[in-house]
Amino acid sequence: MLSKERKDLYEKLEAQTGNTPIFEITKIKIPNGNRIFAKEEWKNPTESIFDRVYPHLFKIAEEDGKIVPGLTPVIETSTGNAGASFAWCSRELGYHDCTVVIHEDAPPSRTKQIRSYGAKIIFSPSGQYSKGCVKKLEEILKEDKKIKGGKVGENLERLYCVTKISPRAREVYQRFAIEVMDVMHKVDFFVGVVGSGTSISGISKYLKEVDPAVKVIAVDPEETPSTYSLKYEKKLIDYERMPHNVWGGSTFGLPLEKLNLDLGVIDEVRLVGKEERKYFYKLLVELEGKDVGRTSCCVLAVACRLAKEIKDRNILICFYDSGWKYESNNSMVK
Repeated sequence: MLSKERKDLYEKLEAQTGNTPIFEITKIKIPNGNRIFAKEEWKNPTESIFDRVYPHLFKIAEEDGKIVPGLTPVIETSTGNAGASFAWCSRELGYHDCTVVIHEDAPPSRTKQIRSYGAKIIFSPSGQYSKGCVKKLEEILKEDKKIKGGKVGENLERLYCVTKISPRAREVYQRFAIEVMDVMHKVDFFVGVVGSGTSISGISKYLKEVDPAVKVIAVDPEETPSTYSLKYEKKLIDYERMPHNVWGGSTFGLPLEKLNLDLGVIDEVRLVGKEERKYFYKLLVELEGKDVGRTSCCVLAVACRLAKEIKDRNILICFYDSGWKYESNNSMVK
């Protein structure tokens, strides 16, 4: 049971996240009477969609008595955005022994943001992306068990992983769907990136609960079509190294049991190449005034492609994060 003070603190954090604006694309030409709307998740506190997730996950763990602020060290893996959200939430809730495992070749802008919230960083090898992060996390947790003993969640000094891979992380997107429907009333298509699967699985589930006719299109990079392979070929794509300068690709090298991905809510997977995403970044900045990140450019590219095939429909996308989060690797986007 949480004290009133802790409940109030969680309510304060939850009030800071969500209720983001919905922006209609109007200056970029959308064909056939279709309309494209973007949920501006980059307007959350750390400029990431994951800011919705971590207050919820910390609250669950505290209510279950598995973590205690000031006592329990916490850890999470990330390719950047989730790590910043996790570190911000840890700081606000008093979990000052906080560690993020991130790939060594992550843009310095991301590691700088994570450290700005007081988190420590442990690097996993470059070229391995999420696969390397997960492997490194497992090594760290194994060593922590050897040193401290007892079970995680019972020995409150054991390192506890507050992870977006928990199916319960999807629950926050019920509120997201409500916010969308309050403004749009009707969503015909949702086009989203996959990452670890948390956001696309949660958003799709709750949109389809409101209207089962909603169609969901997942977006993969052409260089690493991992979700495409999982969906259509029922196999895992795992190169020796992640191809250089690829956005997203969190499913790269990871089996479904180490993701938070429900393939059943995804109706189709489409691919996006580097030149197409660079083109839509340019359009978003110059015409719409939105300096958003690479994943946002990719879903807009697919949404515009889709608009050539259908008529008079509402298409929902997300602006997941900000363009500055990709700095030091400008060739990826700009």
